[in-house]
Amino acid sequence: MVKLTRQGVTTELLTDDVSFRGAFVRTDAPPRLRQLVKLELDLPNGRPIEAHAMVVHVREPGGDGIPGAGLQFWGQMSAQRDWERFVQDLGAHRGPPSSRKKDKVRRSSQRFRIELPVELGNAAGLTRDVSETGMAIRTDKAIPLGLRLHVQVKTRDGTTLSLEAIVRRAIHDEDFRGIGVEFTDADSSARAALVAAARIADAEEDAIFIDPGDPGLH
Repeated sequence: MVKLTRQGVTTELLTDDVSFRGAFVRTDAPPRLRQLVKLELDLPNGRPIEAHAMVVHVREPGGDGIPGAGLQFWGQMSAQRDWERFVQDLGAHRGPPSSRKKDKVRRSSQRFRIELPVELGNAAGLTRDVSETGMAIRTDKAIPLGLRLHVQVKTRDGTTLSLEAIVRRAIHDEDFRGIGVEFTDADSSARAALVAAARIADAEEDAIFIDPGDPGLH
């Protein structure tokens, strides 16, 4: 199990394989090439490992093999000797192929922090973050849990996307009041278009990238 953090958002994922210099993590929403991310994991001996890594390989869903991202460590790693000893021990004590094949891809939708105007029937709001499975919407209107909504999201290029959603939670954070909704559309085209629009905006404004030749890579 690995906690992967990008732009302040942490997602729990599973590794597919590990090496002295990095790891491949399983996810249906891999980060982009050359993006810098943070990794946290606990070794079997209980020792926590923290490291930064660059995305050097991406395998999208629908292709050959398990979807996910290949990460190469960048800069200093905490408890590096423990990590090297762990990888060395794995090489000497690999489990049977049948046990490795039972692992499932951790299907966790990547969230993009972006403000887009939203129409919620007779109410209006702004997104705080969006993903292919749902979004958080800033609104002062009290909306009951379990209510099904028809929402319209306007992207930055002026396109209006219509989606069906259900209210899953009320959010009352110190700096945010609103709702979290889960998309219920059988047709995923609008959801995919929303994520694509958010990904472009995210890449232009918020993503952190490093050069493949950076001396911090090891």
